[in-house]
Amino acid sequence: MNGLLSSSASRRHAYRLLAVLLLALLLRLLTGLWWPGLLLTAAALLWQGWQLLRLEQIIGSRGIAGEQHSATPLSGIHARIHQRLLLLEKHRKRQRKLLKSTVRELRFITESFPEPAIMLDERGHIVWFNPAAARTLRLRKPDDHGQPLSNILRYPAFTDWLAEGLPRPLDINSPADSNIKLNVRLFMLSQRRRLLHFRDVTELRNVEQVRRDFVANVSHELRTPLTVLIGYLETLLDETDPGVRMVSERMREQTTAMRTLIDDLIEISRLQSQLSDRHETTVNIQQLMQSLQRQADDLNDKQHDIHFHCGEPHLLLAAAKDLESAFANLIVNAIRYTPAHGRIDVRWEVGPEAAVFSVTDNGIGIPREDIPRLTERFYRVAKDRSRASGGSGLGLAIVKHVLNAHDASLEIDSELDRGSSFRCVFPLQRLLPAASGEQSLATVLAEHDACAEAATPGSAAQP
Repeated sequence: MNGLLSSSASRRHAYRLLAVLLLALLLRLLTGLWWPGLLLTAAALLWQGWQLLRLEQIIGSRGIAGEQHSATPLSGIHARIHQRLLLLEKHRKRQRKLLKSTVRELRFITESFPEPAIMLDERGHIVWFNPAAARTLRLRKPDDHGQPLSNILRYPAFTDWLAEGLPRPLDINSPADSNIKLNVRLFMLSQRRRLLHFRDVTELRNVEQVRRDFVANVSHELRTPLTVLIGYLETLLDETDPGVRMVSERMREQTTAMRTLIDDLIEISRLQSQLSDRHETTVNIQQLMQSLQRQADDLNDKQHDIHFHCGEPHLLLAAAKDLESAFANLIVNAIRYTPAHGRIDVRWEVGPEAAVFSVTDNGIGIPREDIPRLTERFYRVAKDRSRASGGSGLGLAIVKHVLNAHDASLEIDSELDRGSSFRCVFPLQRLLPAASGEQSLATVLAEHDACAEAATPGSAAQP
């Protein structure tokens, strides 16, 4: 509007209207009558109305880009408006042409994309898919357009994953060939559009399975001769010859470290192989903490000041053996890397947003730059200190693997020479209130289901 008013045509039009009003006022003053001025004003308004009507007819009959000249051409501000509309129309056509060209290029790229891609609406119905998706997932055009994808990919895990909109990827079998493994990822394009990208990971999964089988088989084959060797070395420790005892002790330390490494390899291989069929039960956290305290006392041998803190008793939906292995790994690490007479605190806390198992020590700590890589397999902050403590470099990898399988996360906070804190954060959905002595497990589970339906999490427990 400001642009229109600032143009010369707009100013001229305003001057003309002002001149008409002044002339009407002058006629009133000269004649002493109102009707000459009113007649002049009415004529000016009729002229403006006729120009607007003509402009509307030109646009309506020929479009904005219609002929600019007619038997009764426009003039003044109305001609200026028509010219500006013509310029806007030309700009719009250029933009539309550019947009069409961009859409054609994008369509060509997506159509030639070698991996399947599907676009869904907010209800999970198919909006678009590329030829690779048609081949891999047996989709047909136009029959499957507008159909729910869950009716075509009939996998319960996929249906739940799609309904929840989880960001983590999911592995499924191809409906065209059950031997083909597909990794699917979800991308939110907008509130009304979602994009699914499928990737063939069959070869990758086969290689991973071969690696897991190789590690498991080799570890089991090495475990038996190492056990025999350690047995003979322990026998040699009873020799009276100091030289023999010293050599035997060194050999026993090395074979024990090797057995620890093999045990960790077997453990992580077991966790990976049983990820899909892991048996989850209700784990009594209070009893688990008591068991961990006994193990820590046996390993510690009164060298450290270890304190266990457990609030109100709770039950956690988890694989008991895996959970105990993960928690024990954190406690063992704290004992290994905390100097004698140091303090170690083991806590179980339930807050308003999560349940947390934490192990905090005032030991040697970890450099900040090494923290992101701690959960990598065989990664060691310093090889010399790991070798001296007997670490295998797999403990935290096992912890992370167990936590991922339980929808939990590992948080690490450490400072060199100041100590470390490891926190296992569990969602409250896995937490149940502890049953009393007369309550059965079925009763507790029924109460938990009722609470979940009412969306009321349990009360927080303070340590």
